[in-house]
Amino acid sequence: MWFDRSARFDYVDQPRRLALAVPNKFVANWIGRHFRDEINNAARQELGDDIEFQLEVNPDAFLTTAEPIAAAKPDPTGPISIKWGGRPAVSDADVPARPVGVPSAPTTAGSPRRASLRHRLEDFIVGPSNELAYAAAQSILNDDDAPTSPLVLHGGCGLGKTHLLQGICRRLTQRHPGTKVMYQSGEQFTNEFLAAVRTNKLDQFRRKTRKLDLLAIDDVHFLANKPATQREFLHCFDAVEMGGARVLLACDSHPKQVPQFSEALISRCVRGMVVQVHHPDADTRVRIIRALARRRRMDVSDEIAQALAERCSGAVRDIEGMLTKLHALASLSRSQRGLGTETGDAGAPGGTPIGFSLVDRLFASDFGTRNQQPAGIDSILTAAIEHTGADRTQVLGTSRHRDAVLARSITAYLARKMTRMSYPEVAAAMGRRGHSTIVTAAQRVEKQLTENPELILSNSNEVIRLRDLIDRVKRTAAQG
Repeated sequence: MWFDRSARFDYVDQPRRLALAVPNKFVANWIGRHFRDEINNAARQELGDDIEFQLEVNPDAFLTTAEPIAAAKPDPTGPISIKWGGRPAVSDADVPARPVGVPSAPTTAGSPRRASLRHRLEDFIVGPSNELAYAAAQSILNDDDAPTSPLVLHGGCGLGKTHLLQGICRRLTQRHPGTKVMYQSGEQFTNEFLAAVRTNKLDQFRRKTRKLDLLAIDDVHFLANKPATQREFLHCFDAVEMGGARVLLACDSHPKQVPQFSEALISRCVRGMVVQVHHPDADTRVRIIRALARRRRMDVSDEIAQALAERCSGAVRDIEGMLTKLHALASLSRSQRGLGTETGDAGAPGGTPIGFSLVDRLFASDFGTRNQQPAGIDSILTAAIEHTGADRTQVLGTSRHRDAVLARSITAYLARKMTRMSYPEVAAAMGRRGHSTIVTAAQRVEKQLTENPELILSNSNEVIRLRDLIDRVKRTAAQG
């Protein structure tokens, strides 16, 4: 980060001297405080103890960039005052993962990063796990004031949050070409803000971010533990909303659960609408598999799609990775056979046919074992309690409370599916004297799965199918 493009080494043999040129005092201050001893030791090991090391500020050595680095030298009267051995006004936690001195690529407020908007709203597959998030995001497109602004989408990685953000930005710019939309990640916002501070161009940065119709920030949790950036983002947040613009954010977890998020920023986020995006259920996974397979020109039958959905219960990115590997296996099989289709498959013209033999090869590899890790009874019980909202004492006791019975039954069912424990061993682990109730509970779940009834979770009031609830518990238990 600090030596790739923000440092230049120069060795002089007579006298023996190793010089390190940096573009400004900020970099000199940082390298001097953190790496001076390491550089000295490395130089002596390679060149001998009599080598002289010199650290110098030389902006002229970096004039090959798009903008003269000499302009990046801090103004003593500006927001950063640097002394050798001192600390900059911007905290170390705000240092971006980009070499200091390399100017950030400019973003025009009226022309979003179209190269980054690769997702389309038309390709988004809507299901019970994301229909509320999709509807809330759609309301951003309304011409009237969106009651959902600010909208915060949160959930695990690879569940479609970025797809929704980019799709909304892309659709809005297509409908209204003159609309001022900014789509950025939390890291990009941080980097551009710090670059503006160091180059004394904070006013220009603020003018660009204040005159918007839509501000969309992905991975906003990146701002955690960055108080200076959070303060600037908070001012930008307020100014944008006061101007009538809408704010769309994506985060890995609920804003209240992001560590070291300021109370002011949390209050702004929860003032609008906070929606969680869940893992897709079985039916949604089938539709996702079909859509992605068509995009890859893969001939996937209904039976194959169902089999893949049952054996891959992860996020959308997991499904994408599974299909990518399956497509590679199909291409390899066809090239080895010298055939256009696999034996026993009815292929579509121009498509890559997929048969059960390829599916078995796929899940016999490390992909399958990675998604079906062995789990213990304690992990299964903890996951069942977490997702049903039941009380642990009631589950392990004799309570007939609905949540306790549900968690107990799912635990008994999955313990037989995911472990090698016998019914008596499962009963003993759950504090039961006999195993007859465990047998009854597991068989009851097995029978109910054929009907797949809808359930209402007490801890979240979410309506979910039994099979999807079991998938969630199974996935959580497998992760330990």
